[in-house]
Amino acid sequence: MSKGRCFFTLYKFELLKILKNKVAIVTFLIFFVFAFIQGEFEITGNIESSEIEKYKAFNGRVIDDTYIGELKTVVDEDGKFINGEDKTYSDLKSWIDSVYDNDADYANLNSAQIYEDRQANIEEGYLEEKLTEEEISYWRQKESEVDKPVEFFSTWIPSGVLEGTTNLSIFMIILVATSLAMIFSMETQRKTDPMIRTTVNGTRQLYFAKVLAGFSYIISCLLIMLIGFLGYLGIRWGFSGMSAAIQMYKPLASENMSVWQLEGILIGMLIMFSIFLSAFALYISNVTRNGVATMTVVIGGSIGMFALASSIPLEHRYLSQAVQLLSPSVISSSLVYEFRLIKLGRYFTVYEFVPMLYILLSIVLIIAGYIFYSRYEIKSN
Repeated sequence: MSKGRCFFTLYKFELLKILKNKVAIVTFLIFFVFAFIQGEFEITGNIESSEIEKYKAFNGRVIDDTYIGELKTVVDEDGKFINGEDKTYSDLKSWIDSVYDNDADYANLNSAQIYEDRQANIEEGYLEEKLTEEEISYWRQKESEVDKPVEFFSTWIPSGVLEGTTNLSIFMIILVATSLAMIFSMETQRKTDPMIRTTVNGTRQLYFAKVLAGFSYIISCLLIMLIGFLGYLGIRWGFSGMSAAIQMYKPLASENMSVWQLEGILIGMLIMFSIFLSAFALYISNVTRNGVATMTVVIGGSIGMFALASSIPLEHRYLSQAVQLLSPSVISSSLVYEFRLIKLGRYFTVYEFVPMLYILLSIVLIIAGYIFYSRYEIKSN
């Protein structure tokens, strides 16, 4: 048998071992069902399904003086609806409240003032994130490319799509931990490693077969969950508002992109995150040869990075930024509010840099894992 065919055979056996892991399969099936539940309740958990068309009544209108003037006839000077919530104007009011952080002066509101104050709040964000003058110039140029006035679209469906997609990062942490924890430790616990390691393909080919099998399973599970979630949501609700400018969902964003483009970015980052986390889990499984220890490190480490990312003040710019780049919290629709750039010859946004970082770290972990695996000293059974 040729080496290539031998590797493929080893790969199939390693993949089969994962597929026979009841914990891995049950975990995937639970999250697969949750993907469909998300497709329903990311929308109906916030509004009645019968009301959604009312919120979309003014889709496609630009947010100008005429539209704002109509809103002012149904709210008082504090922005409260005079005769109960008017759902046709509710999303426009929410957008304005987001621009002003719920402190808008509705009595004197006009479109020119809104866009001027929006820009002032963006500039304030630059200072809060400790941007350099070069970074500020970069974002001012980006802001100049944003179309104004903003075209209105109801954001209930875009919110469900984006937030449901980001929730999958949590699913992946648990799925990776439960599925890949035993991929190296199984041989040690069953005391079959002395026999396996003495075979011709028991080191290099077997190691990379295990790695490829782990990656294949995790990415396949992620893609199936994504298809299930987006497929159900699209059939049930459609994708109205997904072509809107991202400024409709995140008013202070300075990127000239649509919600669909942001969704594509989140999916790409989610895939790269899953690959990186899989490489990390495989490395820990290889080093510890203990399934429980691997699950503990993967889940505990991910939760720890979540906590650190939200705990380090922005004034500690570089530490805060480094932790955020490695934290699952980076996979969020709020990444359009991350104005801190990474300079490597030229400036990269966080969503441009993170996939490259995850690929590089994954390669480092795979190589380090192979060195450890090839030099691993089997203890007496």
